[in-house]
Amino acid sequence: MARARRSTRKGMRRRTARRAYSGLRRRRSTTRRRRTRRRASPKGAGSRIYDIVKNASGYLAFANQITAKDYADLSNTNYKNEDIATKAKIFSNIVLGRLTGMTPFKSGNLYGSEDIPFTINPNGLVNKWTGLGVAGLIYKNLPIKQLPQKSKVGAVSKRLLLGGAIGGLFDPPMNSTTTSSSPKVLGVTQQNRSATMQRGIYSPSSDSVGGSFN
Repeated sequence: MARARRSTRKGMRRRTARRAYSGLRRRRSTTRRRRTRRRASPKGAGSRIYDIVKNASGYLAFANQITAKDYADLSNTNYKNEDIATKAKIFSNIVLGRLTGMTPFKSGNLYGSEDIPFTINPNGLVNKWTGLGVAGLIYKNLPIKQLPQKSKVGAVSKRLLLGGAIGGLFDPPMNSTTTSSSPKVLGVTQQNRSATMQRGIYSPSSDSVGGSFN
């Protein structure tokens, strides 16, 4: 009888161990299937568009703000008819000139962009992009749970705020009202801006934030 009891106990232990092992295998296989489904399922069109907007928003705000006033000076010139390579050179000269005072492209008809100086403009921190960023962050932090896409709006708003602030800090302090028929349009206007800065005149009211990349 003692041997039969011992064998029965051993059998129960074995069956219990088998059941536990089988349950563990089932759970593991279920977890693997779920992970595979998640990896295999492609992102929806809305998610892909959001990723593009989120990643590009900060760069767009920075580039537009730091170049807007210089492009406004080029609006009455033949700039729009230039080829893509020339436009890219002018854009690079404007951005790097404003940030560092150094322009990489010197030759060709670059409309004076080779003379773009380094500029600091504290008043430029307040612009349309930083305004949009602040508005988006306010929306994100509103204590209303029913508002849609709060986290996504907040992520984009942070990038708009940062990009707009950096671009505004380095954009020119004011727009020039001087026009010239000379190809060196930006070279002429930068001299006027430099003279204005030396006189200590900073006019927030004339600090335009418009512009285009055309």
